[in-house]
Amino acid sequence: MADALGAVLVAEIGSLITRVTLIDDVDGESRMVGHAEAISSAEPPYQNVLYGILEAVAQISEKTGRQLLRAGQLIMPQTSEGDGVNHVVAVTSAAGPMTLVITAIASAFSGQSALRASRATYTAVLQMMTLDDASGRAVQNLDDGSWVERQVETLLRLRPDAVLIAGGLEDGASDAVKRLAHLVGLTALRARVDQGRPVNARPVIYAGNGAARGQVLAALSDRAEISVVDNLRPTLDHERLDPARQELARLYEQLILPRLPGWSDLRRISAAPTGTVCEAEGLLTRFLAERTGRRVLTVDVGASASAVLYAAPGRFHPAILGTVGVGYGLTELLAQRGVESIARWLPFPITPQALTNRLLNRALRPQVLPSTREDLYIEHALLREALRLARDTLLDEIRSADYDWLLATGGGMIHAPEPGLALLTLLDGLEPDGAHDRPIIDVYLDTLGLVPVSGALARLSPQAAVSLTDRDLLRNTPLAAVLGLLGEGSEGTPAAEVELTTVGGATQRVVVRHGDIARLELPPSRFGQVTVRPRPTVRVGLAAPGETVSSEGGDIAGSLLGLVIDARGRPLHLPADAAARRARIWEWLVALDVEQGDNVYVSGAPLPVEPVSATNGSLAPALPGEGLTLDTPLAGTGEVATGVSGGRRIPLDELPAEETETPRPPFSPLPTEDDLDALRKTVETPKKGRWFGRK
Repeated sequence: MADALGAVLVAEIGSLITRVTLIDDVDGESRMVGHAEAISSAEPPYQNVLYGILEAVAQISEKTGRQLLRAGQLIMPQTSEGDGVNHVVAVTSAAGPMTLVITAIASAFSGQSALRASRATYTAVLQMMTLDDASGRAVQNLDDGSWVERQVETLLRLRPDAVLIAGGLEDGASDAVKRLAHLVGLTALRARVDQGRPVNARPVIYAGNGAARGQVLAALSDRAEISVVDNLRPTLDHERLDPARQELARLYEQLILPRLPGWSDLRRISAAPTGTVCEAEGLLTRFLAERTGRRVLTVDVGASASAVLYAAPGRFHPAILGTVGVGYGLTELLAQRGVESIARWLPFPITPQALTNRLLNRALRPQVLPSTREDLYIEHALLREALRLARDTLLDEIRSADYDWLLATGGGMIHAPEPGLALLTLLDGLEPDGAHDRPIIDVYLDTLGLVPVSGALARLSPQAAVSLTDRDLLRNTPLAAVLGLLGEGSEGTPAAEVELTTVGGATQRVVVRHGDIARLELPPSRFGQVTVRPRPTVRVGLAAPGETVSSEGGDIAGSLLGLVIDARGRPLHLPADAAARRARIWEWLVALDVEQGDNVYVSGAPLPVEPVSATNGSLAPALPGEGLTLDTPLAGTGEVATGVSGGRRIPLDELPAEETETPRPPFSPLPTEDDLDALRKTVETPKKGRWFGRK
């Protein structure tokens, strides 16, 4: 299969950055041979995502010595000399969210189920209309003119891309659902000329009482493009979300992806249908869970959207926030979390006004890279809050995230200058507790950005995707093995003694105190055995408080940070006093080798207020040297594109490779069972792993 595949370019088109990976046959296996990033070109003046891809391809060509472009065009197919490529595969998160209105009978039941279903792809839920009146009293008569008029006016004003109708238990009453359908039908036709048609029928998904389907179809006949799926809430205590999720994903591909600038050019060169980033990440997450029998959590915080994807054998739960990010989605993040939530993660003093101004400047110029230590810590504070919001969204559906394998991707995370900073951000944002049968959580950091690449490649060649995952993704990303100590105790008092014995090596011991993070070295490619002797009020996993537990053999795999012990408790409580809180955060940074020595901000003087600068219609910083902006890209012309940094003009390929992107929020459909089946066939059933036994 790999021999027939040849060279493949996989492009991940983000709202800020386009990442392109070159994959080719190496010793009979598909391996990554080149990678580059360029500014996405979806926004004016180019409005064609292909330009950003070509710019990244030009960088790969220069780095690898392969000729991939000729006269500004890709060389296809691959030549006998090894130049050019055979296939191009693309996934994107730059087309924007699908706007959605949910109509349901009860907000606490069918409305909540519909909201959970909408989180399977990049959506923006504009409004949830239920028969619960805004004042809290139920609407007794749907013929009430005032209530109906308000809803019609709302729908006419919002003009969503699609409407989701939910409600009614199976074999229950159908009158309420029928009248909701009539209400939607009043606004389903949009008076807009499109492709020669005078009006457009709005897509409507019906996921309610099956007995009312005929009546709903009659009410919406000739007024909407209606799709009927299984009832989201067939009984009060049972949800059936997948059919509605799959239909929303299909609608996204049909309605939103074609809006991507340069869509037709991308389809012309692509070997497989262009999908979404979350679709690819979800496919890989499900595959890893089923292949290993483990419970996997993949997290991705981007510029415009955030995603937390949980998979276990036979289960998959996506939580995708289509409008929450740390770039273009920053305003929505601030609206939901507030400036105070961001400030609590900073190890330096800053006034609310100064922090607000910095965040507003970041929202105006999301492509500007962090240029100071303070900017970097602010960025990771934003990442923490985006992770916490996405985690809470996931827990709204599954109640307990009992994962033992954490895989982190996304630009802000993978470009962290220190691995300890990335890990601390993940621990603070997700608060993994290990309160299950696998108390040590393996944390992987996708430093090469291969999670979406592997998932996208699977649609072209499952065998190549498995090879890339095994050889390049999983071998290059082990960050840490994290052991959480659960239980109460006074801060500073001993919580447990932890002993780590490296196979063929020495034994390390550490006494971990409540409120601390500790670390024991275990380099990559080494293995170890850990024994934990907790104090009487402290427990590990499902063991009883005070019970000694030990791993079997060399079950602990080495990583960049080795074994990290988190004794800060769950839920995590930060000191109420601002100075004490900053001191504690600094101690955690030192423990993970992010900082050294005493806190440099001990003076306690707040950072000065920075004014919000106008952009004058441009994304460029208003002051010289205040960040990074690009000149006109020259992709495909053979000339060197340049940028400006601190008043100095530099080649594009020398620019820092992170926060430089372009605007638009993310989105994405679910992988199909056919995709997952194709991956299943490439591997054998895994053997059950051994985990903690009690002593």
